[in-house]
Amino acid sequence: MKEKRELINTYIRANVAPILVDFLEAKDIPNSVILPADISKAELVGHYEDINYCPPSWYKELMEDKDKFVIVIDQLDSIPQDEQSKFIEIIKYKQVSTFEIPEDYRIIITVKNKKEISEEIYSLIAIM
Repeated sequence: MKEKRELINTYIRANVAPILVDFLEAKDIPNSVILPADISKAELVGHYEDINYCPPSWYKELMEDKDKFVIVIDQLDSIPQDEQSKFIEIIKYKQVSTFEIPEDYRIIITVKNKKEISEEIYSLIAIM
C-alpha cells in the first residue's frame, strides 16, 4: 500500500491526466472537493440566477478555498456507464460549462471496480 501511495503522489505531482484509483476513498484524499458519482446534472454544471449563469457550488468552493486543488469524482463505478459521460467535460477538458478549472488542479476518480468504467472515460485517465 505504501508503494501505491508513493506512486499516486508522483502521478498527482506530474498532473498528466486524471487518475483512477481503487484503493482510496474520497474522504482520504486531502485538499479536495468531492463530487459524488450520483450528483445531479444540475448540481454538476451550474444554474441561472436571473440572466446570469452561475457556477455550481462545488466549483465556487474549489475556486474560493486555495487549499483545495483536487477534484474527486467519487465511486464513479456506482452509476451506469452511459450516465458516467456527464463527467467528460471535467475529465477531458478541465471545465464545467463555461467555467475553466485551472490547469494545475488535479482530478482523481475513485472506484471499487475498474471494469465498470465506460470505455470513453477509461481512454482519458491514468489507471493506478
